[in-house]
Amino acid sequence: MSVSLLWIIPAGAAALTLAAPSARAARALALLTAAAVLAYSLTLIVPFRAQDGVLRLVELGAPGAYGIRYSVAVDGVSLALCWLTAFLTVLSLGASWAGGHGKGFWAAFLALEAAIMGVFTMQNLFWFYFFWDASLIPMFFIIGLWGSANRRKAAFKFILYTFVGGLALLVGLTGLVALHHQATGTWTWEIAELTRGTAGGPWAKYVFLAIAAGFAVKVPVFPLHNWLPDAHTEAPAAGSVMLAGAMLKMGVYGFLRVLVPAFPALSAEALPWAAGLGVASILYGALCAMAQSDLKRLIAFTSVSHMGFCVVGIFSLTPEGLSGAALQMLNHGLSTGGLFLLVGFLYERAHTRGLDDFGGLAATAPWFTFFFAFVMLSSIGLPGLNGFVGEALTLYGLLQACWPLALAASLGAVLAAAYGLPSFQRVFWAPPGPSSRSGEVSDMTLREQAILWSLAAPILGLGLFPKPLLALMAPAVAALARR
Repeated sequence: MSVSLLWIIPAGAAALTLAAPSARAARALALLTAAAVLAYSLTLIVPFRAQDGVLRLVELGAPGAYGIRYSVAVDGVSLALCWLTAFLTVLSLGASWAGGHGKGFWAAFLALEAAIMGVFTMQNLFWFYFFWDASLIPMFFIIGLWGSANRRKAAFKFILYTFVGGLALLVGLTGLVALHHQATGTWTWEIAELTRGTAGGPWAKYVFLAIAAGFAVKVPVFPLHNWLPDAHTEAPAAGSVMLAGAMLKMGVYGFLRVLVPAFPALSAEALPWAAGLGVASILYGALCAMAQSDLKRLIAFTSVSHMGFCVVGIFSLTPEGLSGAALQMLNHGLSTGGLFLLVGFLYERAHTRGLDDFGGLAATAPWFTFFFAFVMLSSIGLPGLNGFVGEALTLYGLLQACWPLALAASLGAVLAAAYGLPSFQRVFWAPPGPSSRSGEVSDMTLREQAILWSLAAPILGLGLFPKPLLALMAPAVAALARR
């Protein structure tokens, strides 16, 4: 079975969608393609399990100049992220079904899925970077063409930050290739070769910082996070789902796949600083979320906070922390993606996202109340739901590496309850105010319920039974922890 089909199918379908005879045909083709990619990604577990080694389902092209060649494979972490990307694409397109969008909208989401799949499967840094930058184009149009009132400003802010971050990443990756050539005498862009700890010398620190900066912008790590709240606030709900659920994971994945394996000694040396920035992201994002009056902007800042847990888990450099970071990537994608979907459904009805514009929805919209409570509790880390296990593992890993930072990071769980529970109470249980739009909010349709039920299942499943997924990712995590 070919891993390449994970990006080839949606890329090809994106072109066909633009050539579809009508917007309705494009919509149907996009959703069928996304469903097919999800089904195919799930079948990869069969040959994946049947082989040994960390990287599996390897496909290699002919070697080219300077070691550039087509090279794809997956391990447990990247395969799980491919599942997440495919799943969220289906949910995003399903949630947008009744939006009346044109052909370009559906093609943009398929192109975005193809680019993200390329990042998670490429084993040659040249093609890794190609897909990394390619993902910016469809997201730029998703925000800039189909977003809210200030969409253009948010889209240009998104592209400015992420493109400059991408340039820093390109400089760093090129430097890594040069350092490897200096040490071994051979040119290669293969991740497996470049992550054997051969990069050294006086320039190694600068290369490390350039790569770290490029990945940190995408996570995003405080203080490089400024583009994210605006992008989330102005993007359509489906765009926010893909941005938070899949695109942000590219930065964390880069730390796991490239930076830490290539520079194990420098990563250990940078632990107080890198983990400290992760803790700053956790606390700053949570405090900013508490100050928001716009539901979508509130959730955007929670992304900054939750992704900070991934950063501290990685730079703890412990098996528990690395496992927690890998698991938390998936947990965040499910929980935050669900919150953005719910806010999108509310906005379609009331055309507002203000906390003060609602109230008393529990009496008139019980399904909204149930699903919002369920997903919100998973996001703040309620035991028994998915968010708890990932956060607990990252904190335990950091506790072994630096207990003062772990103590500070644990405050993030307290602050999560401080912004999550009051916002839920204001929207669903507080008496409606004079400007309330709650009367315009009908309860969820069967289509919307089906989308949220399909999201609730893995949220509960990962909360109660995380071991199968942790076991799937264990070989890749163990290889990192041994460095």
